[in-house]
Amino acid sequence: MKPRVIVVDDEAASATVLARLLEHLGCEVGAFTAAAQALPAMLAGDVDLVCLDLRMPDLDGRQALTLIRSHEYSTRAPGVPVIAVSGRVTPDDRAQALADGFAAYLAKPVRVERMRIVLGRAMLLRQHLQRSRYTVDRHSLEERLAALHRAGAPTALHAAAGLALAFEQEGRAALLQALQGAYAGDFAAARAALLAFAASSENLGALQLAATLRIAADWFERGSEDDGVTAAVLARAELNRVVFTLREQVRAD
Repeated sequence: MKPRVIVVDDEAASATVLARLLEHLGCEVGAFTAAAQALPAMLAGDVDLVCLDLRMPDLDGRQALTLIRSHEYSTRAPGVPVIAVSGRVTPDDRAQALADGFAAYLAKPVRVERMRIVLGRAMLLRQHLQRSRYTVDRHSLEERLAALHRAGAPTALHAAAGLALAFEQEGRAALLQALQGAYAGDFAAARAALLAFAASSENLGALQLAATLRIAADWFERGSEDDGVTAAVLARAELNRVVFTLREQVRAD
C-alpha cells in the first residue's frame, strides 16, 4: 500500500515539485497551497506523512504542527510524522525544527536523494508512532506521580500537569542543545546534553525515553550525525508519548 502524504506550500510550483518527487518515490500525494485548506486532510487519520512549508501566510508550518498535535491529543490518535520544508537553511533552523517535533528538515530546492532519505526516516517514525499513543512506561510514571502526591504535592492533578509541562520544556531544551552541538560538529556537547536528560528521564521512570536518548548519544560519540539525529527524532516522539501519558492523568482526575 502506498504511503499517503499531504504537501502544503503556499507557492504552487514548490508544492507541485514536492508532490512529484514523492510520487516518484511511490507515495500517494495530496498537494495544497494553504494550511487552513489542508487541515481536514491532515487530520483525517489515514495520513502517513505531512510536509509543511515553514513560512506561509495566515497559518505557518509551526502553527499547523501545533494544531495537528493538539488534535492528536484530544482524540488520542497516534502521531503523524511532519516534515518541515524551507528555503532558509541554517544549522540553528534545523535544530529548532527537530526540537519542536518535526521529523526532518528539508531545504529548497529539494533533491530526490535527500527526499528519499527523509521519507525513509519518516516511515520509520510512523511505524514507531503507530505502536501506541502511550509510553510503555505508563505504570512507572503513575507510580512516580503517586510518590509526589504522598510527598506533599497538592493534588495528583496538579502534580501531573506541572510535571508534564516542566518535563516537556526540559526535554525540548536538551534536544535543542544536543542538535545544535551536533550540527556544529561538537558531538561531545551533543552527547552530554542527551545523557543529562536521559538521567532525568530515568529518575522520572521514563526508561524507554532514557534508552533512546542514550542510543542517540552513542551515535554522536561515534561521530555519526545522521544516525544520531534519527535517534534524537525518535527520542522527541517518545518524549511526546511521555508527556501525553502524564497529561492523561489530569484527564483521569
